[in-house]
Amino acid sequence: MRVIIVGGGVAGLKAALDLHSQGVEFVLLEARARLGGRILTDRTGLTAYDLGASWAHDTLTNELFDEMVADGGYDLYYDDMEPYLVGEHLSNDDFQRLKIEQVANEITKFVELREFSSLDVEDQSLRDVVKEYICKQGKLLTSEQADYAPQFVRHLELWHGIGWEEMSSKYALVDNVGRNCLIRSGYDRLVQNMVDKLPKECLKTEQVVTRVENSTTVVVQTADGNIYKGDYLICTIPQSLLQLATPHTGAVEWVPPLPSRITRPLGSMGYGKLGKVVLEFETPFWSRLQYDRFLGISSPTSASKVSVWSHPVLILNMFYISKVPSLVCFIQGRVTDHLEHNSHLAWEYFRPLLRKLGPAPLAPTNVIVTSWTVDPFARGSYAACRPGDDPADLIINLERGLGNVRFAGEHTILDGAGAVHGAWMSGKREAKYILENL
Repeated sequence: MRVIIVGGGVAGLKAALDLHSQGVEFVLLEARARLGGRILTDRTGLTAYDLGASWAHDTLTNELFDEMVADGGYDLYYDDMEPYLVGEHLSNDDFQRLKIEQVANEITKFVELREFSSLDVEDQSLRDVVKEYICKQGKLLTSEQADYAPQFVRHLELWHGIGWEEMSSKYALVDNVGRNCLIRSGYDRLVQNMVDKLPKECLKTEQVVTRVENSTTVVVQTADGNIYKGDYLICTIPQSLLQLATPHTGAVEWVPPLPSRITRPLGSMGYGKLGKVVLEFETPFWSRLQYDRFLGISSPTSASKVSVWSHPVLILNMFYISKVPSLVCFIQGRVTDHLEHNSHLAWEYFRPLLRKLGPAPLAPTNVIVTSWTVDPFARGSYAACRPGDDPADLIINLERGLGNVRFAGEHTILDGAGAVHGAWMSGKREAKYILENL
């Protein structure tokens, strides 16, 4: 019996580990020249920077995190201080004095109550529901609160990787089970630990799968003409590639075609574009060294253009976190598209905001910009919900699978969706299915 695993991210590696531990023959095919998928740690700078996944989420119920803690080899950090708020016209003290966050918290409660008041309520964009709140409660707010509390709520864009105007209000709010923990030493240790336990001859990189034929056996064809045959297939490619039509790079031709119970919900699901920009300096010029995070609040009148004041930005203060003079800036969809296609503009983009933190230098000593939107085997970050999307429908059908063709990845699981541990759990799930059906 042989299992073919398509995709060398955490889901694929976990499935391979569990199958290998039970003596099941497998071959893992990864399109890139490296393993790890959307875990990518850059070690060319002053410290380790995770350009893909950065945190462990749901740490009270996260089995993978428990294993990482037991391993003892990870440097972990809870970066959950209250962030220092930065606005174009308002200071952190102004935001506190005006009670902007308190009003923003009431807005999120309004969103929650609206979305779950009835099964028949129409799912609208987060922006439109926030406007409903302002219409209802506006007379009780100051003009500054009415202007800036909605902008504060937009920090949710940095969770989902899409703008609030295209974000489902039903699925916008984030409710993690436990604190979020930054993997300060780099997530690549997880990948390496998994790879080290697997036979190297079974891990094949630069194998771009182009066709899957499913009959009595599964036949997989790659772009360079290699043919692999197996009894089971576990497909762990990102949702973005499942949605992609041939002949685009990364797309897979399915023979027979995927059934409508998968293609229908797949065609209506969104995909996020969370990006990062690392800025390194000779010394830390920012004066607020006692904060581990800065949160850039967008201005209410700047939405029409791509500027640092038109979209929210989360900045990790790496001088506080790792004792190095650098900042890691998290960006969302529209900005990610802009800067990943124009990385030379990154410093000038952030400079107006960073000047609010201190006397910014003429230029950083090093700039690192992610490239997920231009990576043909990622095409973004992870699954995201637009108004009307139903992730449960897609997840249920992908988990159900197609007999000997199985699906795993962060987009195939409800608990841990969009997160590393979700991908890990899905790989574990599919290996278990195969082992139980041998």
